[in-house]
Amino acid sequence: MKRRLLGVALLGAAVLFVAGEAQGFGGRKKKSDCEAPCAPAPTAGCGAGCGSYVTNYVDQKVTVNEWVTVKEEYKYWVNEPVTKKEKVTVKEAAWKDESFKYTVNELVTSKEKVTVKEAAWKDESFKYTVNELVTSKEKVTVKEAAWKDESFKYTANEWVTSKEKVKVAECKAVTKDVEYTSYSYTPVVTKQKKTVCEWVCVPVTVTCAAPVPTPAPCDTGKVGLFGRLCGKKKSDCAPPCPAPCDAPCPQVVTKTVMQRQPVTREVEVDVTTYTKVEKKEKKPVTTYETVWTEKEVDVKKCVPVEKTGTRKVCHWVDVAKEVNVTKCVPVEKTGTRKVCHWVDVAKEVNVTKCVPVEKTGTRKVCHWVDVTKEVDVTTYKQVEKTGTRDVKKCVPTEKVVKVAVSTFVPAPAPAPCASPCETPCAPAMTVGCGSAAPAKGGLFKGKLCGCK
Repeated sequence: MKRRLLGVALLGAAVLFVAGEAQGFGGRKKKSDCEAPCAPAPTAGCGAGCGSYVTNYVDQKVTVNEWVTVKEEYKYWVNEPVTKKEKVTVKEAAWKDESFKYTVNELVTSKEKVTVKEAAWKDESFKYTVNELVTSKEKVTVKEAAWKDESFKYTANEWVTSKEKVKVAECKAVTKDVEYTSYSYTPVVTKQKKTVCEWVCVPVTVTCAAPVPTPAPCDTGKVGLFGRLCGKKKSDCAPPCPAPCDAPCPQVVTKTVMQRQPVTREVEVDVTTYTKVEKKEKKPVTTYETVWTEKEVDVKKCVPVEKTGTRKVCHWVDVAKEVNVTKCVPVEKTGTRKVCHWVDVAKEVNVTKCVPVEKTGTRKVCHWVDVTKEVDVTTYKQVEKTGTRDVKKCVPTEKVVKVAVSTFVPAPAPAPCASPCETPCAPAMTVGCGSAAPAKGGLFKGKLCGCK
């Protein structure tokens, strides 16, 4: 839709542009046809000017190009797979036995005479030095502990008793009469009514059914041990036993029974209550009071006193003594010891040697074998197909548009001019201003040259 509106607008602009330059599509205006239709400067009296143009819009059919979507068939090529069976030769791995030679090292044992070293022991004398203890008498001075008396001074604390006056607290018993209040409880007995529930046996008349007596057996005319048994059937249709006698009607009996029933009544009972009685009395009470009195007492004090004493003191005293002194003296001695040495000994020993031996073995060898197989081979073949697609095409379409048409309206006849108009370019019909212009045909037939 936007494209259509744009096309119509461009078309209208083109028509208006052409209408100003062309004369009714009959011929294009030239500068030499009518350069100056009117006098350059009309004098007084030539007051009338050129005619005017009236523009009218008329309907006109025009052909415009529109883009239209059209279904179009087209051809295209497609590669389609084609599968067919073909025999091909392929390589496959196969195993076969193959003999080969290889060398192995084998151990071979043989007897050989060799000289070997063997350890042997022999006696060997040697000298060595030992330290021996030798005891001898010697006079030496030694320190011995001895005790001696020594006087010394020391301070001791001694108790000294002296008389001193001090205040002593004593407890003194004081007896006073103290008034106190005591309470006693007096019992008071009063009569009170209380509701008591009692069980009383009351005679009650009750109606009940008497027990039904057991009916006597029917009289069959038989007595004895088997008198109560049924008689023998007289016929097959007769019942084996006669019907029992009718039961008697139940009897109603009225009797009086004693039944326990609760009865409530009021009784007077003695109720004891206690009354609180207040009583004030006096009695002697002994208390102890603290009384401070001054007394002369013996006071012991600890006083330091310097004293002189004697004590035993240990000290060292040099004393000459003859003692046994043991000394360590080195003494050289000769001894015998076993010495190990190596001796060459000839022996026949087993010698194992590694000897290379060539052997033949068999092994599996993989090799490729040509095998013919029938396989599926897919090839692609070009196939032409026809399809449909949407194509935009430019289609000429006729439309009715509004076109501007200018019509020339001549001016009224002018008054005679002072100076005549110039000679027209060519003889033609007289059209306004006394000027002549060649007649044009076409849409704008009769259009004059415009004034400038």
